[in-house]
Amino acid sequence: MSLRQSMSGLHTWGGLLPSWLLFVIFFAGSLACFDKELERWMRPALHQPGVASLTADQVRDWLHERAPNAHAWWMRPPSEREPFWWAGWEPEEGAEFQRFALDASSGEVLTDTVGGMFFFTLHYELHAGMLGMYIVAIAAMAMLIALVSGVIIHRRIFKDFFTLRPAANGQRAWLDAHNLFGVLGLPFHLLIAYTGLVIFVVFYMPAGLKVAYQDDFGALFRESTGYFERGEVGRPAGPPASLDTLLTDARQRWGGGEPGWISVHYPYDEAAVVDLRNWVSSRVTDFQWTLSYDASSGELLHEQKPYGAGYQTQSWLTGLHMAQFGGTPVRLLYLLLGLAGCAMLVGGLRVWLAKREARGGYGIGLVRALNGAVIGGLPLASLALLWGNRLLPAGLAERSRAEAMVFVGAWLLVALWAVRRQGSGRLGRDLYVVGAVLALGLPVLNALTSSQGHLGATLARGDWALAGIDLSLLGVGLLCALLGWRHRQPGEVHQAGRRESRRLAEEGV
Repeated sequence: MSLRQSMSGLHTWGGLLPSWLLFVIFFAGSLACFDKELERWMRPALHQPGVASLTADQVRDWLHERAPNAHAWWMRPPSEREPFWWAGWEPEEGAEFQRFALDASSGEVLTDTVGGMFFFTLHYELHAGMLGMYIVAIAAMAMLIALVSGVIIHRRIFKDFFTLRPAANGQRAWLDAHNLFGVLGLPFHLLIAYTGLVIFVVFYMPAGLKVAYQDDFGALFRESTGYFERGEVGRPAGPPASLDTLLTDARQRWGGGEPGWISVHYPYDEAAVVDLRNWVSSRVTDFQWTLSYDASSGELLHEQKPYGAGYQTQSWLTGLHMAQFGGTPVRLLYLLLGLAGCAMLVGGLRVWLAKREARGGYGIGLVRALNGAVIGGLPLASLALLWGNRLLPAGLAERSRAEAMVFVGAWLLVALWAVRRQGSGRLGRDLYVVGAVLALGLPVLNALTSSQGHLGATLARGDWALAGIDLSLLGVGLLCALLGWRHRQPGEVHQAGRRESRRLAEEGV
């Protein structure tokens, strides 16, 4: 068996088995490129731009009232993409953060929602914590294997870039689509898979670090980033220094830079420390230049040094993956290339299915059902989540959990429908029709529930962050409507596809 033949089997099965999981990761990661814009869209109170008058000292006072026994407070000031304050606390060391969004003008707590962070978390850990992170890592490794083996087996990789025959039936059109989107996004897909592993390499491959630092990962961060910490002394804290005054001093030291993170450690202890971290969106490497102050006297205790060479390399690779540099053009490019990855996966799954439908084989029904449940279910569940965001009562207890349940419930319904209808030839049309109704209805629902966030208002004031989401939903809805219309005679399309697949199988394609 030649190298290309052996790689063909590896590419087929190594690519098939994690394909549905990779589709979830790619789709969620693509949406997460605009997670902050989605966050704002899902909070109608933020649709009308306001004046950010809430100060850091006022936010600290708010935290003092609501978290009297907190181990640490944290705040994130408003930014262009997030025009509100994030504020929260760590109840005790090692416990989960509590977080709230505060209106930057009034200081009121904004309505609870999963927000755009929902898709970001789904992307890298599947909302399953550390276990999910390891599952995603395994999927990323499988993707690297599939990409490398795919390059080896494609003898006409450059010709495939210019070949697309959408009018062809069955396997040929899907094979063209798989090759085109695979070649188009190949450098990006290799980059994303590799850098995704690099981000959490200390969790995936901790043995060397455990030996070198004797399980003291704090020593690693102190050595590589100049991280500063001091422990509690057990005496009550004195009157706190003004955070706004410390921010003024920090901006001068940063040369006009703005803070991206404010934290107060041991806020009720005499040894309380305020950390102010700089945030710069114009560089790939996110050097969080941190200044540490005594929380009572305001004395500068420590200024973080530039990262060490090894940590700076990892930070640069992390920045390439996170796409927080370059503004909207870079995020839009990542979105489109991420969706190209989704299209590559869909094309590969359809090629596998078309080949085996022609000659018969095991697992065809299962693959059909998984295709409908995942490839159709995830986008529809995401649209249902946005519907739930607007229809659930604003004062509902644990509202974000209810939104998440809408997402899960919608996905389960689509999965059950896919199992029931798989093989009928009508499943695709049904999913397109539902997608068109949900996507086209969301801008209308937005107009009914937000007086300042509807498309007419956002276009009039040039608010492209919000207008872009409504326009994208309209585009998705129209595309689904067009595809649903083309599938109006599913039986004939299905039979024609099978005939073409049988012919290609006889030719050995």
